[in-house]
Amino acid sequence: MKSIKKSALIDILILAVPVIIMLLLTPILPDKVPIHWSSSGEVNNFIDKKFSFVLGVLPFVIYKSIKIKYFK
Repeated sequence: MKSIKKSALIDILILAVPVIIMLLLTPILPDKVPIHWSSSGEVNNFIDKKFSFVLGVLPFVIYKSIKIKYFK
């Protein structure tokens, strides 16, 4: 039972921390946020500020995918 609670707590932290950071930073982000740079250092892909929360949820999705695949 304790391991289930500990696992759930870790899951919540992995989801909550990036989302909280994105919520705090979203108001100060520019309208278009660079997400990809070329080999010469020039930005060649942007995302709108309103969709930047996806970057906050991404670590949780990756974590859950790995957890499901390797720790059934």
